[in-house]
Amino acid sequence: MPDPMPGARILIVEDEPEFADLLALWVERHGWQPRVARDGAAAIVVFEAETPDLVLLDLSLPRLNGWQVIERIRASSLVPILLVTARDSEQDKIRGLGAGADDYVTKPLSFPELMARIKALLRRANAHAVVIAGDELRHPGLVIDGRGHRATAGGHEIHLTPTEYRLLRHLAERPESVVGHADLLTAVWGAGYREERHLLRVTMRNLRAKLTEAAPTRRFIATSYGVGYRFRAGADAAETADEG
Repeated sequence: MPDPMPGARILIVEDEPEFADLLALWVERHGWQPRVARDGAAAIVVFEAETPDLVLLDLSLPRLNGWQVIERIRASSLVPILLVTARDSEQDKIRGLGAGADDYVTKPLSFPELMARIKALLRRANAHAVVIAGDELRHPGLVIDGRGHRATAGGHEIHLTPTEYRLLRHLAERPESVVGHADLLTAVWGAGYREERHLLRVTMRNLRAKLTEAAPTRRFIATSYGVGYRFRAGADAAETADEG
């Protein structure tokens, strides 16, 4: 299968010069155009000037750190963000995905794997580039707006990341049906992610936290242990204790 989006602009935000150059070399080999920023502030300048198609982002950066870069980008764009970081704790992964990153890999890393993840993100972004106007999904206590890629629960807008939105939408389109882990990972992240259950678990934890904050008396997503997840339209908190 050919690489998706030939000529795509990839913004590499990395303060280690040798590693940044190596990333740029691999990106060029796949027919994409690398742009390199050595710190967070420079990354914002390049991002606003060139509107890249994907961002490779380290977290430990001078001037603006990775968390601040994500916040600035997500204020105006749904561009895919892939964290490339030495921080491998569960809390860092939860925080990164919750802040708006779409995926992460930890250093030391496999460059072929990194390229595969870039391909998956670009392919997914391209597939979701066109949204059908008026594509709205309603359940008791929850409205999912396909045109604006946002959701409202309990009358409160939920600020979802692009991945959280796709995960919620996929489940809400299949109410009361158990969707398996592998099926969810394939639908939301891509075929190459079928075994990445930790990624699903962390994203689900963030999504549930946001839904609970907006509608504390509701539990919209239940766990089928060892199998997957099930959307429950309007189920209250007493019916479905949080499963983790």
